[in-house]
Amino acid sequence: MSIFFQRCLDLMNMMNFKIQGFFTTLIISTVSALTISDAISQKVNAQATPSCNNATIKGSYGSKSTGTVLGLPVAEVDLIKLDGRGKLQSTGASSIDGTIDTNATSSGTYSVKQDCTVQVFFSNGSTYSGVIVDGGKEIFFIATVPGSVVTATLKKVN
Repeated sequence: MSIFFQRCLDLMNMMNFKIQGFFTTLIISTVSALTISDAISQKVNAQATPSCNNATIKGSYGSKSTGTVLGLPVAEVDLIKLDGRGKLQSTGASSIDGTIDTNATSSGTYSVKQDCTVQVFFSNGSTYSGVIVDGGKEIFFIATVPGSVVTATLKKVN
């Protein structure tokens, strides 16, 4: 073998070693980056996954609802007190097709699921489905009674 040929082989071996080192470093870096990315993603997903129960919406809420019931316009404002265990009391004023009631009271029950959705059942037969937002500072509702198109927003009273 000539010296030139031997030096070429040595150079190729050295380059091969450096290329292998480069790819090894690249693979290790990629795996590390993916592992870190996955850990961050799991933490973000864990933080984004809501976890609610009846106590999430304990306290007093101001409520405003509007819509129609059997084609008649309705509007109502209430103070709703939730006990954190599934019972509620409501006091407020309502307008149904222009007929005003300033002493509207009602009671009922509510049930909160872990995904922060909530069902409300009033003693007068009205039912609502909703979602808890902003850690319980607000709740958005829609009536679930046939013939009703009523939406409501509840905001935590400070």
